[in-house]
Amino acid sequence: MAFGVVNQYYWYRMRAELGASGVNSRITYFAPHDPGYVLDISGAAILKSSAHKAAAQKFVAFLVSKQGQEIIAHSISFEYPLDDGVTTAAPETPFSQLQPNPITIQDLGDGARAISLLRQAGLL
Repeated sequence: MAFGVVNQYYWYRMRAELGASGVNSRITYFAPHDPGYVLDISGAAILKSSAHKAAAQKFVAFLVSKQGQEIIAHSISFEYPLDDGVTTAAPETPFSQLQPNPITIQDLGDGARAISLLRQAGLL
């Protein structure tokens, strides 16, 4: 049996495009707390150098508002909303039931080693 590791939203997006009968795969998860079981976090921030800080703050506030979260939850992004009261259009496993490895941002480091390896390999 072949398998691949993908972010769940790509799979849901493909299924939406091809239809359930056009997809010969399914979502499954690593064992609870397995080192391969991680959550990717999408973020938004305002750059210190921004010339439009007020507009950027309004945009970020909209993204985390109930209305913004409803848009995200029912778009083709298939990402989990932040707001507990917002449910997704896809039949995703509820966020509260996910059991990823408890890795922290600090555990990941600053990426310097990865960048060094990519440069050594000629990929950067």
